[in-house]
Amino acid sequence: MRNDYEMVTVKAYVESLEDVKYTTVTENEIEKQVEKYLLNVKRAQTNAKIVEALLA
Repeated sequence: MRNDYEMVTVKAYVESLEDVKYTTVTENEIEKQVEKYLLNVKRAQTNAKIVEALLA
């Protein structure tokens, strides 16, 4: 038995959603929350680099 799976990054998944027409408010809200999460992750990484540079 063989299963073929494809790995997709969160960024690629969100970008693929840009071409989708939403049928429910929930799907649109999920995309907004994922984008907000990714922005917060990027911000946290930047803050960590700043703190590391200050302590070095």
